[in-house]
Amino acid sequence: MFSQMHTIEKFVYTFVLIMLAVGSYFAFTDPQFYTGVLAKEDGPIEWVTVIGLLLACGVCLYRVISLRKDKNISFLAVWAFLALVCFFGAGEEISWGQRIFNIESSEWFKQNNAQQETNLHNLIVEGKKVNKIIFSALLGLSLLTYLLVFTFAYRRFAGFKRFCDYMGVPIAHYHQVVAWFTVAIVAEALIKDVSRSSELFESAAVFVFLMNLSLPFNKTLFDKQAA
Repeated sequence: MFSQMHTIEKFVYTFVLIMLAVGSYFAFTDPQFYTGVLAKEDGPIEWVTVIGLLLACGVCLYRVISLRKDKNISFLAVWAFLALVCFFGAGEEISWGQRIFNIESSEWFKQNNAQQETNLHNLIVEGKKVNKIIFSALLGLSLLTYLLVFTFAYRRFAGFKRFCDYMGVPIAHYHQVVAWFTVAIVAEALIKDVSRSSELFESAAVFVFLMNLSLPFNKTLFDKQAA
């Protein structure tokens, strides 16, 4: 399977494995260093996540711009939406530059945000963090549906394939599905008891997601010459 991957995939997967290995090593041997240095706010792991999301956003915008004359509006809307999601995710990771530029939160965010920062994923609604309701539960369910249902149905049902191709849905390779679950097992199972273990999961998962977007199973659908 590894020999059949694109060179970029080999590089990215190697990078993800190194990141998981280093993160897990310090999570087990020196949890304070992991939490207080590697996975802290505006720390190395968080900035790697931001870079991955911005790269993913760039891929999505490239699809919209390069295929704007060749694809239908639904196709372009899907990729514009994905670009917006990636950009929003990058902004949320760094609280839209608030800590970088030392911008004080408004009173509303101070009262309704778990970290008193200007972002949405740490908002508290009726005593519960939005991050747990939307960015964990709902996003997790959507991801499982995409990986397990879309990946199988696209290959099995012609009608579903036509729908996905019309809408421009990037379909995962089986090895990308394996990569997703590998990241989840390492970051959400092996080191789940270490504070901020989710930061490692997010960072590694973003680069697998980048491969889903850049080199999907139906990649020829996004080639300019095949548009």
